[in-house]
Amino acid sequence: MVHIGRFARVAGALGLMVAGVAGCGGDDDTPIDAGGSGMDASRDGAAADGGAEVDGGADGASGDAGAALDGAGPTWSCETPCAAGELCCPMGLTGECVPTPDGGACTMPDLTVSAERATSSVAFSWGYFPADDCAIAEACVDAPGWRRLMRFETFTPNIGTADLYLGVPTDSNPHFVYSMCHDHYHFEGYANYSMSDGTGAVVATGHKQAFCLLDSERYLTDDPTVPRSARYNCGNQGIQRGWGDSYYPGLDCQWIDVTDVAPGDYMLRIAINEGRVIPELSYDNNVITVPVHVPMDVASDPTVACARRTEGIDRECGWTEATERTCAAGTMVTVGCGSACGLGDGCVGDPILRVCEGSAPCNGPVALVSDDDSCMSGGYCPMARFTCPASGTYLVLTAPYRSSTSYSCTVQSL
Repeated sequence: MVHIGRFARVAGALGLMVAGVAGCGGDDDTPIDAGGSGMDASRDGAAADGGAEVDGGADGASGDAGAALDGAGPTWSCETPCAAGELCCPMGLTGECVPTPDGGACTMPDLTVSAERATSSVAFSWGYFPADDCAIAEACVDAPGWRRLMRFETFTPNIGTADLYLGVPTDSNPHFVYSMCHDHYHFEGYANYSMSDGTGAVVATGHKQAFCLLDSERYLTDDPTVPRSARYNCGNQGIQRGWGDSYYPGLDCQWIDVTDVAPGDYMLRIAINEGRVIPELSYDNNVITVPVHVPMDVASDPTVACARRTEGIDRECGWTEATERTCAAGTMVTVGCGSACGLGDGCVGDPILRVCEGSAPCNGPVALVSDDDSCMSGGYCPMARFTCPASGTYLVLTAPYRSSTSYSCTVQSL
């Protein structure tokens, strides 16, 4: 399955804007499971009933000189002086004259990062990357081939006084860059990752282009003024006040390549909006540093149940021993399930498969072959070809692409 999920290409004509709580936000009011429990994201620097203070001049008027957050953030200005009773507030990187809000300050978003969600989601796996893989083109891994990855979740709630509104990605918006490799727009530089040792030396880095910021879950669940329905999606991007966006560990580039990192204790640093492109109430809560331990890379049993929801053919949990077979050494063997490939009709859901030499389950880096969707016939069915090993015996493992879903794959061979 081409698991694009949030990766859909979108187009339009809106630029980067920050919308007030009652501002425009699109027409998508599809209900979503509220979920969330507030977790642990810091609220330091968030204003309870106000916003970022700016110099509005006499009677709230503001000229074209602009304003800045804490003297170090993005600046904005209004093309013409604001009238009495108006304030020049940021709308993207420019300003717009708006009626002076209650309290005399602009309302703005305030992004933060959940340290608990990052720490609790850390997991290690291996992934294979061909030379033409998008992860190579975007420097998400250090080299092609098998790479050891440290995956984790980045959950970024908006605890400010306004929605973060990015709008529809377009070529005219300098903050979005179209990726030919992924066939969608990237919002550049939303999150940056690094890992350092006990001396503070950086031993590995990663990054994440936030190409689709959206309402993943309602975060401030005890605040009755926070909407209960999601508003923003890939076609109209943003994060509502009181909601958060989750970049879960299964997403592309949501990792740090630790192939060449020695086992031991390190500090994981996650920084969002580090370039301060998005105006916020505070930038003091945009960085977290949490301890992580890189374990020895030892063989694990891929048939054990997954401790948490995970996905992909590279994971080392949730596999099932489907069939053990023999073959003539050196011959080509095709295995899989799916009528379109002449491999029976026992494919239901979105199965994946892995072929191991011998009769014991194997890990991804030493598998003969792994596959997801090479046989597609109105569904997502796996098919893989490999050279029969010298032992003449192989074991086929199957699993659902997403560990929490049901599937069926009656393995056939050609």
